[in-house]
Amino acid sequence: MTVPNPSQSQMPKGKDVAKVAVGGKTQGRIVWEQFRKHHIALVGLVVLLLMYVAAAFAGFLAPYGMNEYRRTPVSAFMPPTTIHWTDPETGRLTRPFVYEFVSERDPVTRQRVYVENTDGPRYPIQFFVRRPNQTYRILGIWQSDLRLFGVEDPARVFLWGTNSLGKDLFTRILYGGQVSLTIGVLAVWVSLTLGLTFGVIAGFYGGLVDDFFMRLVEVLDAIPGLFLLIVLATLLKDPRNPLAQLFGLQMTSAQTFLMIVMVLGFVSWGGLARTIRSLVLSLREMDYAQAAKALGASEGRVMFRHLLPATASYVMVILTLAIPGFILTEVGLSFLGLGPSELDSASWGLLLRDATARGVSIQFVPWLLIPGIPIFVAVLCWNLVGDGLRDAFDPKKRR
Repeated sequence: MTVPNPSQSQMPKGKDVAKVAVGGKTQGRIVWEQFRKHHIALVGLVVLLLMYVAAAFAGFLAPYGMNEYRRTPVSAFMPPTTIHWTDPETGRLTRPFVYEFVSERDPVTRQRVYVENTDGPRYPIQFFVRRPNQTYRILGIWQSDLRLFGVEDPARVFLWGTNSLGKDLFTRILYGGQVSLTIGVLAVWVSLTLGLTFGVIAGFYGGLVDDFFMRLVEVLDAIPGLFLLIVLATLLKDPRNPLAQLFGLQMTSAQTFLMIVMVLGFVSWGGLARTIRSLVLSLREMDYAQAAKALGASEGRVMFRHLLPATASYVMVILTLAIPGFILTEVGLSFLGLGPSELDSASWGLLLRDATARGVSIQFVPWLLIPGIPIFVAVLCWNLVGDGLRDAFDPKKRR
């Protein structure tokens, strides 16, 4: 009589095996489930997605072009436009409309003030407006002239007021997000590529290779990134400098943007490389790494297919926590006038600089400080997402 093996009788067979496989959870699914329980971080992620979508479709959402303004009638430092939702005669809800503004001089402060011409015609806000004279490109590919909303001339609708030239602040904030939000992500990827590559090589080989990369990291850590960018931007804009005469004075905003991304990423990969190196030093002694070597796997495969994926949880957290620093660096450079040019681009730092221009009294034009709000929100949300990912990857904090 054959006695069944208890271990074999308890093993799932056929469809039972499929059920066990389906019921199992991958690391990514576990992290996502834990991240969803972190409600504040989830809110931060949703807000960030909305901000990036708004920046990507800035041309459609903005009622005017990025540098569009008119000389007459004057619209410099115009306050946010009042949108009327009720009929002033009947008091009933009606289609939203605006009045045309006329400029006057305040008899006390001598400042220009704008008054609604309520005796004039009403200009209803129109949706999905075509503006053939102000085209834009969606994601830099498809050309379009469709705007989400607008009003007929000569009326104007400025949701967040205008700057010293009469340019719509709401429009420029949307376009500014394309620079300020993107530069942090791109600089992090440059830093990530260099940090992961050099870190895993230093940790895997050790010895002289390790010493060389760690000494290089110490040299780069001694170079302040913000100071280096200020020096480069100053040299490239000095007409007496040979480098500026060759290509610096002809640099477009896109080229300046690329230079900032490369410099920020190049001087900031050292910390990540040092941490990856320390992780790989311990991971290379693990059984699965030794087994891969024994089975004849190449050194490159062991490093990038077996050791590097084990650092993914740490890398994800570092990515999300490093992006706010890059955003603030770009904002600071643009605020100092060392970022992309105002002639063909916009950034939140450039918009904030308008509030400190000569002759501007912020008490009369407080809406010029509005660009500080998306800066604060973006940095806060990235930090919230980073905290949420850190808790989701930490087994001790899982709920």
